[in-house]
Amino acid sequence: MEDFFKKLSIYGSIAKEEGQKIAQSALNKGKELADITKLKRDIKIEEDIIKSYKMVIGEYVTANDLLREDELVFDQRTKILKSQQKLDELKAKLEEIGNKQV
Repeated sequence: MEDFFKKLSIYGSIAKEEGQKIAQSALNKGKELADITKLKRDIKIEEDIIKSYKMVIGEYVTANDLLREDELVFDQRTKILKSQQKLDELKAKLEEIGNKQV
């Protein structure tokens, strides 16, 4: 019987060591996943900042009628003006409907 308890104690020690290894591995994996998530978030933030800077440049170019000779800028400015005209028409219709309801 003593032999049984000795073997049981050995198996218990092995199980404890393996359990600790598994727990440490899970902890390390969790930290790694958290680091990856943080890096992906930081990358997205920087990409959004770059987009906002580009948008400011685009608005500046459009507002100051710069780069007229550039075909891409000219085409995009034309699209913006068409959309602005449509937006003005839609707002006018909305105002007209709103005035009729009052």
